[in-house]
Amino acid sequence: MDALGLGLTFGLAASISPGPLLVLVVTSALRSGWRAGALAACAPLLSDAVVVGVTVLLLDRLPARALGVLGVVGAVFVVWSGVQTVREARTATLDASGEAGGDALRRAALVNLLSPHPWIAWATALGPLTITTWRASAGAAVALLVGFYVMLIGGKVVIAVLVARGRRRLSDVGYRRALTSAGVLLALAGVALGIEFAGYGT
Repeated sequence: MDALGLGLTFGLAASISPGPLLVLVVTSALRSGWRAGALAACAPLLSDAVVVGVTVLLLDRLPARALGVLGVVGAVFVVWSGVQTVREARTATLDASGEAGGDALRRAALVNLLSPHPWIAWATALGPLTITTWRASAGAAVALLVGFYVMLIGGKVVIAVLVARGRRRLSDVGYRRALTSAGVLLALAGVALGIEFAGYGT
């Protein structure tokens, strides 16, 4: 799987996987319309600047073998996340409840910054993958990041628009099917990642 394909796969799975940010996107869209939901969806563009900066700066100082080990750990985490996503899809729902008010983007950015998910993802999977891809090809690394964030933000914006227009447009059954597909893709991407990092640095 090429860098852009990996980025798109990770981004798609992350965009519809259950988590605090998705709840805020859905809640904002239900209470204040699609624009509020879309703003909440853009939170990673703010919060991930801190997450990516810290993790990549630290990981870049590690030897190649350490990156390989972290990459394999990340691959296991990705496969586990994919399996968990498929399991959660059985009972997943777009129902959301939360307190309205305040700046949707700022609130979502803070929640995403404090959530362990982006830190774990960048420390164990996306960080090592981005660094090793950059060392091989700067263009491929850029494609990886662009693919990831376009799909991550775009997927959540689509959910916000659909939720705001009416729940009939995206039923729980449809959401569960999409979530199951994303989980399978995520698990396959994790396997590909594990194969790629298994011999890295040796």
